[in-house]
Amino acid sequence: MATYTIPVLQKSIAVLRLIAEGRGNTTMKALEQTLGVPHSTMYRLLQTLAQEDWVRQVEGGQYELSFGLLPLLQPLVRHELLIETVRDPMLALSRETGLTAKLSVRQGNYDITIFRAESPRSASVHVKMGGAFHLVIGASGAVLLSALKADTRQRIIDGAPPECWKFQTRVNVARRIRQVGRTGICADAGSYRPTIFAVSAPLHDRSGTVIAALTAIGFREDFAGEQLKAHQRLIVKTAARCSTLLQGAMPEAAEAVR
Repeated sequence: MATYTIPVLQKSIAVLRLIAEGRGNTTMKALEQTLGVPHSTMYRLLQTLAQEDWVRQVEGGQYELSFGLLPLLQPLVRHELLIETVRDPMLALSRETGLTAKLSVRQGNYDITIFRAESPRSASVHVKMGGAFHLVIGASGAVLLSALKADTRQRIIDGAPPECWKFQTRVNVARRIRQVGRTGICADAGSYRPTIFAVSAPLHDRSGTVIAALTAIGFREDFAGEQLKAHQRLIVKTAARCSTLLQGAMPEAAEAVR
C-alpha cells in the first residue's frame, strides 16, 4: 500500500524529536548514527533548521531547539494555560459526580480532547487524550458548533462523513445546537454511541467567546431519574467557575475559528 509521505520531511521531524528529547548526544555525528542518515543529508537538514532558527548549535557541537519554534507553539501554550486554569474544578466535578470529565476545543471540523479528569469508579467511560470527533457528534460538538456563524456551522454539518450519521440525523444535531442556545448546556443521550450519555457546557473567555467545552460523560444509568438534573446543575456551576478563572488568566479573546 502506498504511503503518501515525504521521506526528507520525516527525517527532519525525527531530528527535531531527538533534539527535543535531549537525551544523550545531539551532535551531527550522533544524530547521523542514531537515524542512519548520510552525513551530507544530515548537514543540509541541520543547516536548514538552523536557518529557520528552529535549532541552534551550542558548546561541544551539540544541537538544541531554538526560539524560532515559539510562534508555532503559541496555540499549544494557550491550551496548556487553559488546562492548568480549569484542572482543579474539573477534578472536583469528576470526584463529586463519579463521572469522567473532559475538556475539548475546536480544531477545524473536529472536537479535540485536551484534558480529562478520570472517574473515580472502576467501571467508567474512558476518554482518550487527543481523541478527535467530528463536531456533529455529541454534546461537546454541539457546544462548539453553537459558537460559530451560521454559514460556517452549516458548511461543517454538510461536510460530515457518512459514519457520523449512523445513530443520528441532522435534526438531532440541530436540536442539540438549539438546546445550547436555549439553556446554556447540551445533554446528549447516545446519539453516537447508544450506551454513552454526556452533558456539556461552554467555557467563555473575557470577551464572551466560547473557547472550550466542558463535558461530563457516563453510562446511561449514571443519568437516570433525578441524577440528570443534579449532574446538569453541577456541570453548569463548574463551567461558570471555570469561565471566571479563565477570564482572569486568559484576557485575550480566542479565535472562534481555528
